[in-house]
This record gives sequence, C-alpha cells and structure tokens, in this order.
Amino acid sequence: MNTRALTSRSVRIAAVAATTALTLAACGSNGDSKDASAGASAAAGSAAGPVVVEATNGKITVPAGVKCIVSISYATGALLDLGVQPVGTSTIDDNNPMELLPSQTEAAKKIEPIGSGIEINIEKVASLKPDLIVVEGATAFDWGVKKLEGVAPTLYFGVDTPVDLLNAQEKIATAVGKEAEFKKLKSDYDAKAAKIKTDYATKLNSVKWTIASSYGGGEFLVDTSTSWVGRVLNDAGAKFSQASSETKEHETTYSVEKLDVLADADIILVPRTAATGEVPQDTKDLDKQPSWKNLKAVQAGKVVPVTYATSDRYGTSLNVLDQIETILKGL
Repeated sequence: MNTRALTSRSVRIAAVAATTALTLAACGSNGDSKDASAGASAAAGSAAGPVVVEATNGKITVPAGVKCIVSISYATGALLDLGVQPVGTSTIDDNNPMELLPSQTEAAKKIEPIGSGIEINIEKVASLKPDLIVVEGATAFDWGVKKLEGVAPTLYFGVDTPVDLLNAQEKIATAVGKEAEFKKLKSDYDAKAAKIKTDYATKLNSVKWTIASSYGGGEFLVDTSTSWVGRVLNDAGAKFSQASSETKEHETTYSVEKLDVLADADIILVPRTAATGEVPQDTKDLDKQPSWKNLKAVQAGKVVPVTYATSDRYGTSLNVLDQIETILKGL
C-alpha cells in the first residue's frame, strides 16, 4: 500500500501549533464555576455501557456513562459530528488539518488543548480526569497509546486508508452511546448520494473526474476512487479519469513531468483549506507547469477547489456531496 501521501497529510496534524484555545475546567475539578460545570457536562457522552469496542489496540471495555472524553487527532471531528464535545483535544487552530465544519469551530475553541499532533502532554491529559481517551490517527506515527492507557481506557483507531476513518467513527459512536446519531448521519449521507446519482445521471455519465494536489518537491498527487473525495464521488455515481480509476492505492505520486496523466479529466478537483478558503500554495504552483496549462480541464476552466479534500467522517462527507452537487448544477 502506498502510505506516502496519507503520511504526508498526517504530518500536518503532528506539526499543528497552538494559536487560540479557551479552557474548560477538568471534569474532576473542584472549581465553583457553574459555567465550567455546565461545559463539562456538555462534553459528556451518553453511553449506557459498559461496552466492549474492538480497536487497533485490542478489545477495550468502555465504562458506563462516560462523562469526560479526551480526543486526539481525527477523533475530535468524529465526536463533534455526533454531538459530543471533548474536554481535551490535540490543538485545533487556523491551520487545522482535521478541518472542522463551520458549525463546529466555536465549540472547538472551548476545548482544552492537551498537546499538538503526536506531542501529547500526558500530565495535562491526566489533569482533566478523563473517563475515556479516543485516538484516531495514521499508523505511521507513535501516538503514545501505552502512556495514555495508564491514564484512562483508551480507544486507538489506526488509520492506513481513508475508509478506516469512517469505520472508526461508527465504533466511536458505539463507545459514547451515540449510535442513533451515527445512523442518522450515515442515512443522510446515503440518501443525498443516491439523490445526486439519480438527479444528475446524464451529467455524471458525460464527465470524468480526478483529484490532484501537491506538497511541492517536483511532485504531485492524484487521488483515486478509493480516496477521501474519490469515495464520495463514487457513491454519487461519478466516472473517473484513467489515473483516478486505479483502485489498488488511494493516492498515487507522480513527478510534475507526468501531469499529462490528467489529460482525460473533464473536472480536476483541488484541495481548499476549510479555515482559510485558500488552495495550498504548492497546489496552486502546478499552474506554473506548461503541461498543466495544456490540460483539457484547465483550458475549460474546470479546475475546482473542494473543501474537506481529506473528508474523514460523515459530517464532512455530506458537505463534499453538497459541493459536488453545486458543480454538477453548473455544468
């Protein structure tokens, strides 16, 4: 499996630095603030438990009625999707690669930072007295799971491929007693994808899609039909360019001299950062290549930025479906 691109994107998680975050009292705090107590309660899940959840680190027993959850990496967005606000999280800021939905950003600012990326402050985590710790991150990194297990029951979901993130969200929902919320998210997603597939069948049959990005270094990436956005496109009935039709890998790396692999694409999607609304500079710089300018999609003005290009859960996947529908309406 080609993990280079998945790891490269995850490196941004490991490199995120704190810029703005408000604090919440720890669940076990003796503080008198009613607001702090209310905030801690709002963070709680509602699992009846105890429940056994199979995670990458084994079969973990989650205690009944977890109240305080610390989330690390992608787990934060997965929990917020379910209506559960953690009391602690690896830092979320304007460069956040987890890309929260607009409706989640204010809630995220109120979560106590417990470190950045894989640099987790174990003492800080312990001070929050969590009932449960949830880690969802690339297996290429050491998330310090053994140390976290010494603080509280820890669910670690290792991510090797994009679909692992969706599977993890379902298990997280089970762990925190939010199965109904998860089922609704998935049902809404399935219904939306089916509607697009039906309503835009003619247009979907007439165009080929691809997803391209770059981290510089004379290389670019092509996402395939099993990638983050590729999976969503596939569910909506889209057809793919030849380079994106490959299913063995979710992403393939090419040198910029090979930009002509995108020649048959009618629409090229490029990533746009949710917090800034901007396409990353390395991807923008692809337009400096003469072969980029010769691409059919470029000449037709069909290079389209897409937010949540690393769609990691059903909340962002629904948003991507909305963006796909907007593109189809404009064809």
